Amino acid sequence: MRVTPSLLFTLFVAVVAAGMVYTAKDWPLGTGLFPRSVGVPVLVMALIQLVMDGYRSMRTTASQERETGDLQVDWTMSAAEVAAAGLTFAAWLLGLFFSILLLGFFITVPVFTLLYLKYQAREGWPLTLWLTAGMLVFFVGVFDQILHIHWLEPLIAGPENLLKSLMPWLG
Repeated sequence: MRVTPSLLFTLFVAVVAAGMVYTAKDWPLGTGLFPRSVGVPVLVMALIQLVMDGYRSMRTTASQERETGDLQVDWTMSAAEVAAAGLTFAAWLLGLFFSILLLGFFITVPVFTLLYLKYQAREGWPLTLWLTAGMLVFFVGVFDQILHIHWLEPLIAGPENLLKSLMPWLG
């Protein structure tokens, strides 16, 4: 197995998440809820990613092309192509930021997830819809219902207020 930067980064994330969970193990429920609710899923996902990275590094050679995530680049790409890919990625992040300011979290997060998975990641509709629904349940369940996060008021409050009137359990 080759040790790659991806493998090292994933190992680092797993160690940090394990440290979060271990540090919060003796804390009272209210205090330790956030590090546990974030640390446990991150630890599980990092361990799964470690296994996948390890398996992939055993099956590929250094000359084979490897995926690098959303911003896929390789040595054969021109600087202009890399810059265009980087600008596209930055545009998605800026779109997320400004959409949260304009429409609020409850509208933006599921719509952004759906659009990003379908049009930027080019996933199929079944996976896109399942991941969007799962993210929404996790987002509302953990951050709104359990942690009671105070959300920023959007500049255009109408759509979020309509959503909250249709789903009264939201913030």
